Amino acid sequence: MKLIIQSIKNYFKSKKDKGLDPVFFEKISDKNTSRDEMLENLIKALKKNGWTLKK
Repeated sequence: MKLIIQSIKNYFKSKKDKGLDPVFFEKISDKNTSRDEMLENLIKALKKNGWTLKK
């Protein structure tokens, strides 16, 4: 688990070193979240950050 956390930190550090900021990085689920809830949370996070959804 520590390797995953470290790799995320390295990802953000490498983006910052390149002069880029991540658009968004939000947690959309945990281990008890159903697939449908994850999809809804992902759609909400994308809309919140300016994405549009085409049906």
